Amino acid sequence: MNKYFNLTISSEIFELAKRVLSEEDIVAANKLSEYFVQNEHMRLHAIEELREYIGVRPKRPVYYLNFEICRLPEETRDVVRYAGDFIDQLIKHCAHERGKYIFRFNAYRSSLGLNLKKLKGILPDSLIGILKEFNDLIYVKAKHSWEVGDRPHLFSCKEAVFACFVIKKIAIQVEPFSIEGRWYLENKMYNYHAEK
Repeated sequence: MNKYFNLTISSEIFELAKRVLSEEDIVAANKLSEYFVQNEHMRLHAIEELREYIGVRPKRPVYYLNFEICRLPEETRDVVRYAGDFIDQLIKHCAHERGKYIFRFNAYRSSLGLNLKKLKGILPDSLIGILKEFNDLIYVKAKHSWEVGDRPHLFSCKEAVFACFVIKKIAIQVEPFSIEGRWYLENKMYNYHAEK
């Protein structure tokens, strides 16, 4: 384990986090990141704390995210990817419900970036900007980039922890704009249909 690397965070990801998280959230994410690299007892404590913070809803992809959190601090990509999937699915539901009529039915098959374009004028511009930045800076890289440069991994443990904190706060900001999105967050949407 590269303890030094796992406690680093790119300036771009940190700037995004500062725009989304409260000071208390930043302190909590930093503390959890440190717990992950201290010793096995503290790592297990950090896993439980982060999983509790993420919760269990909606089952997919949160079930997978919680499973991947157990692999921290060494395996980070899938934590970040499933964190992004959480937001991607939330935005799909929001775009399906609130997007422009002609595009609504393609929302479930569209990427996060495309769905954000459909929600322009529906979600606040500031929230769209945060979501675009999250998509470009974190989610797309977690899904498609295999180039790590001079880093041992694409994402450090600290970046993965911060991604988890960021998605929960973004979800809180998106939820008021979509009933379907709220149902998704409450695990009441199955295969893109509401529970009967």
